[in-house]
Amino acid sequence: MALQIVLNVWLVNDVSPLGISDHQAAGSAIRVDAIQAGWQASGVMKLALSSMILDCLFIGVYSWGAYAGGRLFASGQNALLSRLGKIITVAALGFCAADYAETISQLVQAIRGQGSDSLAYVAATMRPVKTIAFLVTFFGLLMALYIRRTTRRAG
Repeated sequence: MALQIVLNVWLVNDVSPLGISDHQAAGSAIRVDAIQAGWQASGVMKLALSSMILDCLFIGVYSWGAYAGGRLFASGQNALLSRLGKIITVAALGFCAADYAETISQLVQAIRGQGSDSLAYVAATMRPVKTIAFLVTFFGLLMALYIRRTTRRAG
């Protein structure tokens, strides 16, 4: 994830002031084409492709970790942790599906060198879904760890 953040610095330009995030949220072939043309002109299209490929790796690793963490808490004796673990598990699966749909849609357009209205729509639609699922898993796991730690002390 840190490497993706570093790579994004080079993807920022006048057409895409938020870098890869603008590509994710483009929503139309015309907007994707403009962003990709800006990256081509800046000589950073290969960096954009690398960032998307890294994102595919990140999605798998993060999803698996969040899913495993959710399952761990879901199988416990504490009712609150069990419920929270089930929520995290479902959110991890949702994150995985939504983020892969978004990133693969982006990657196909980047490899083709041409935007697609349908793929841009999928990417833009999945972006808020994956963001919410990511936040649920990330903060849910932190909350579960905190609850487990404080209930062990109290017990």
